[in-house]
Amino acid sequence: MNHRYSLYKDRNVSDEFIKLKHRGKIYTPDYLVEIILDRAGYTGAGILKKHVMENSCGDGQFVIHIVDRYCKEYLRQSDDKDGLRADLEHYIHAIDIDEDELATCLMRCNIVVAAYGIDGVKWDFVHGNTVEISEFDGKMDYVVGNPPYVRIHNLDEKTFATKEHLFCRTGMTDSYILFYEIGIKMLNRAGTLAYITPSSFYTSLAGSEMRKFLTENNLLVSVCDLKHFQAFKSTTYTTIVCLKKGNNRKSIEYAEFDARTLSPVEISSLNTKDYVVDGKFYFADKDSLASLRAVIECDAKHDFAVKNGYATLADDVFVHDFGFDSKYIIPAVKASCARWTKILYPYNQQGELYSEKELFGDSNVRQYLLSQKERLLRRDGEKGNERWYAFGRSQAIKDTYRDKLAINALIRTVKDVKIVEAGRGTGVYSGLYIVSDTIPMSTFKRILASEDFCKYVALLGKYKSGGYYAYSSKDVAKFINYKLLEKEA
Repeated sequence: MNHRYSLYKDRNVSDEFIKLKHRGKIYTPDYLVEIILDRAGYTGAGILKKHVMENSCGDGQFVIHIVDRYCKEYLRQSDDKDGLRADLEHYIHAIDIDEDELATCLMRCNIVVAAYGIDGVKWDFVHGNTVEISEFDGKMDYVVGNPPYVRIHNLDEKTFATKEHLFCRTGMTDSYILFYEIGIKMLNRAGTLAYITPSSFYTSLAGSEMRKFLTENNLLVSVCDLKHFQAFKSTTYTTIVCLKKGNNRKSIEYAEFDARTLSPVEISSLNTKDYVVDGKFYFADKDSLASLRAVIECDAKHDFAVKNGYATLADDVFVHDFGFDSKYIIPAVKASCARWTKILYPYNQQGELYSEKELFGDSNVRQYLLSQKERLLRRDGEKGNERWYAFGRSQAIKDTYRDKLAINALIRTVKDVKIVEAGRGTGVYSGLYIVSDTIPMSTFKRILASEDFCKYVALLGKYKSGGYYAYSSKDVAKFINYKLLEKEA
């Protein structure tokens, strides 16, 4: 049941606020709240008599800044404190599912208004599930905030009922994507939404319906990508997105966050044809995006394949310096660090699993594997006890007896690109490899150990900690095909 709060007269607000603990939620630093409100246009006298909503307010980090801005602007125009109190009650709204958090929000807001000589505010703060609340739909001039980032499969399905929502019909969705849809519904015909959320919706399957809706309805106004900068104590990579109903502009403003100055740096004005590539969103300057589009849209196919290395699902068992030799032990390269080691390889040259009788003809292998049997049977992906000593997945096994070029899948600069030739009878794990019957390995080396490849990977925007970027086998194949076609031209 939804419940609106009035003034908590029986609480010592300052003492209780200090004592209340954050319970594992993600809270937004003050400087980011200010940036988000500024980018939403919640500034100056224009905010007066305008409805603003924080629909997952938590402890009120956004709401206290909103209240402070409203008080300042109102009192610049008038000293009527009764009128200010009435405005605060009528125009500022908040919702949260956690009653304790909402109580904290209320207390913090009371502290803010007390500094302006205001008390007794009957705040329009609602305790309830935002997903089930529709009374604000179509009424808000501003919706702002930092919605929850939780994969829906980790939440109560009854609470979110996501498949009823357009944005959540595809892929393994996240609660923040749902909150975009809810926030947009709350906006009036000229309303503005500004959120800080994960940037994963740019390219994820889960974000596809949302991207389509934003594009078709011309809602996107600005983006400020925080890129590798992490404002929260988590590995989430975030972006500040501003949307507007009734938007007549044909371009958006793209900015990148400067970690040194803690402020946005404007990069470029972009049209839809600049940043929408193959139905996904990519952001950079126009020239870089044009280069990226050329690679992604290239449909050339050449005689090579890029694949993922072995997936034993038990490298601690299969990868060792075993202390004994065997025909079932072969050299293998760990592509992520270009390091050679040895791997217990229970397959013949055709990629077929040896029988237990054949394999156990080697007493050292028999003794070792039996000592690890319990561990191997616990693996995810185990396909029956009769295959307990097989790799967890079959990928890369068929290519063991082909020439290969191993490559890591995580880089920052060209210096981080690790390329190793792995000949016939050797394996590759923890990374990618390339095979071809006609193209020299030196050609692939030249293409991948280049600044162009590193720029391409950075534009894909798959951020990892430490300033690294990840890329997939498909990403590498796209780039190689484009470069080979470019060479042919």
